Amino acid sequence: MRAFRRPKLEDSTYELNLAPMLDIIVSIIPMLLLSVVFVEIMVVETPVPQAVERAVAAQEEKNEVQIALSVSKSRGFKLTVHDKGESQETNIALKGASLDLDALKKEVLSLKMRYPNIFRVELNPDEGVSLSEIVSVMDRIRAKQKTDPAITFTDVTTGKAMETDLIFPDVVFGNVAGG
Repeated sequence: MRAFRRPKLEDSTYELNLAPMLDIIVSIIPMLLLSVVFVEIMVVETPVPQAVERAVAAQEEKNEVQIALSVSKSRGFKLTVHDKGESQETNIALKGASLDLDALKKEVLSLKMRYPNIFRVELNPDEGVSLSEIVSVMDRIRAKQKTDPAITFTDVTTGKAMETDLIFPDVVFGNVAGG
């Protein structure tokens, strides 16, 4: 009789074929790079008086009062003031089919009289608002005209009352990355 032989187990080495995996990676990396959304945020620096600049810096540190302005071609303007946990909204309707910039200016001036040391506004325009309309809104809320009442605020370093022609010179876009 023959003896039953067991097959010998030998150490086998396997060679991995990495070529298909490398092909996938080489294909995926350009796809990932092309699918990334590149957002460019531009800052336009405008000179403001030093006292106003210090007030803006102090406002950033305290962050007590926040003012947001929403602009819509269908609803008009909506001013929202967040003051110490409370919110107050003011709506400014359209004037016919266009934005009522005069009513906005009047409301912004009254808001500035209530909060003289606040210089920042968060602007949230809808998609349908054109660039020229956004610039017009920014021009209206940035500085007062000669016929407008005087604006006084307290200088942060000296504590003295100072007069300025600027209403809200620091405009920040709240929905830059789409929102």
